Amino acid sequence: MRLSLPAVLSAQMRNAPVISRYLGITLAVCLVDLATKWVAVRSLGEWGLYPLSDRFWFTLVWNTGAAGGVSNGPYTWLISVVVTVVALLLVLGVVRSIAAIDSRATTALGLVSGGACGNLLSIVAGPRGVADFIAIRLTEETTMVANGADLFLWGGALLLVPVGATLLRLARAERADRRAAVFTRDTTMAYAG
Repeated sequence: MRLSLPAVLSAQMRNAPVISRYLGITLAVCLVDLATKWVAVRSLGEWGLYPLSDRFWFTLVWNTGAAGGVSNGPYTWLISVVVTVVALLLVLGVVRSIAAIDSRATTALGLVSGGACGNLLSIVAGPRGVADFIAIRLTEETTMVANGADLFLWGGALLLVPVGATLLRLARAERADRRAAVFTRDTTMAYAG
């Protein structure tokens, strides 16, 4: 039986340790994000505008704020770097535990972390800020401009919704088991006393 390269890689990824898979996804997403930003900066220049439809187009916007373009004054850069590094370290610390409960967590957290790393490196790389280049008109008055990292972050966050639901269901079941154990103990003690 012949296996194709994607099938072999897919089998290796399923069998790889969780941390290795998580780091691999994170690195791949980060590199794709940085490559798309590089291409956007080189091809769009300062004033390039390439419409794809009435609602989507490519244009280059430099985001010098934190997530979502929010500014924290002169400390925006420092706060963004510190918060991102702390969040990445926290995720690295819990990815194995969460993946043991729901295997989708590895991919979801890898997408989120890769997007965060891409934007972090863009913040650190230069004073101009993060290159956003995918414009999406939400309403007649509102247009959002994002980059690949943002899309990976949102995709990972969406994948985390069922993971969160699984964690909530397990937490509720554990709480119910504890209540039942306390009730049984109290009932037994009442009959014995």
